[in-house]
Amino acid sequence: MIRLSFFNAKVFWIMSTGLITLLNSNAQVTINEDDASGDASAELDIQSTTKGVIFPIMTSAQRDALKSPAAGLLIFNRTGGYHNVYDGSNWQQINRTLITVASNPGTAGTDVGVGVGISDPDNSAILHVNDTLKGFLLPRSSLGVPSTPAEGLILYNSAADEIIYYNGSDWNELSYTVSSAGAGGVNIASGILIGTGTIEASAKMEIRSNSANGLLIPRMTDAERDDIESPAEGLTIYNTTDSAVQYYVAASWYEWSSSIVTYGTLVTNPGQSCKDIYDNNPASQGVDGNYFIDPDGAGGNVAYECYCDMTRNGGGWTLVVNTGPKGSATNTTTAVGANPLETTIGTAFEKLSDADINLIRGAYATSILWLERPNGNASGSPIFFKENKVFDADAPNGSQIRHYHTTYVDAVAGTNQYANSSTYASGLSTWNATGSAGNDYFIIWDYNAEGLISNVGNYQCQGAGANNRSECNALLWVKQP
Repeated sequence: MIRLSFFNAKVFWIMSTGLITLLNSNAQVTINEDDASGDASAELDIQSTTKGVIFPIMTSAQRDALKSPAAGLLIFNRTGGYHNVYDGSNWQQINRTLITVASNPGTAGTDVGVGVGISDPDNSAILHVNDTLKGFLLPRSSLGVPSTPAEGLILYNSAADEIIYYNGSDWNELSYTVSSAGAGGVNIASGILIGTGTIEASAKMEIRSNSANGLLIPRMTDAERDDIESPAEGLTIYNTTDSAVQYYVAASWYEWSSSIVTYGTLVTNPGQSCKDIYDNNPASQGVDGNYFIDPDGAGGNVAYECYCDMTRNGGGWTLVVNTGPKGSATNTTTAVGANPLETTIGTAFEKLSDADINLIRGAYATSILWLERPNGNASGSPIFFKENKVFDADAPNGSQIRHYHTTYVDAVAGTNQYANSSTYASGLSTWNATGSAGNDYFIIWDYNAEGLISNVGNYQCQGAGANNRSECNALLWVKQP
């Protein structure tokens, strides 16, 4: 076990096997495994290619009870799985982007590391700061930035009240979502200070610099990150392959989102459709998931959290209808619009408003609709449309589709279409709660006496009439030109 002793305001010393040493050079501190000198731009330089760092982990309730947090205080919030930083007025959630599902080995790793507030640090961490009443205080600077920063250098810009880090060529500003205001009260100053003076009472460990120096955390490649054995919740590293700060939670690696690569991932920064996000946010390409869309482009916080398929048929498909599981009675008769509202597979009877679907479709004549039929006669087989018909509440007998295609390529080319077939006549419509049954879901797509979906006649997706309705539990997607 490593034991950390504190001798003065600037110097740490390890009394151990010597596998990890802390060096004091030019009033700077280095934690490493090979006696290397620290970088001149870092007040604390933590070096490792096999371990990361763990900042204080707490729940939202514990965070909100933290008394008079200092600006720049950093914690890992296990309630949502995000790092949170205090900006002097509010706790800000550092937004994230999914990088990869973890493939790390599940072995124990080496029991070598420095613990602050914990006698036995996690084996995956070279520095483990532990407390539920205090956070980690980043180096704070209002003096600008170092003239020659090391790649991965992190500091808190107290002039702008935000974390920035250097990616090797530029300083990255992060993307945030406000979580809550900080609590008042008085805390007891007790913890580890690197620097001079008295530690901030809200910090378990504080790095203080009289210059513009920052913090360096372990830097490693993709391959080295994936070799970390059994990474702990909140384990954080700087990835030199991706030039970004990344951390582990829920069996996946996530990345701190820069304000320039989060288009469509935040309710305050939506695209107008999944195709819009796909075209303008390279980070979304090949990554299915929930993205925020604002079809009318009005901005603000009014946006749908909609599921996007970013892989099949070129990517950029917006899920606009999910009828829910066959036989489900958990229907809703209103068009969706809550903020946010997921339209993911398995959520029952959700549908965007007709007006928004038509906005997403853009130029109707060249837009493609894709109907996925998980319970279809040919299980999972898709049907594609290339139509200029609008979604309309009066559609059951008015706005009918007469053409459909069995492949995306055919739909785009307009070949191999089944035209003018009364068997496959259909309409595009909205939910309607004013019919004779009071909960009518008029036909959106109808073929051979089966529908997506209607709660009247032979087309029920709920109750006794739900048997063998292949379009119950169907998904309808839209892709713009």
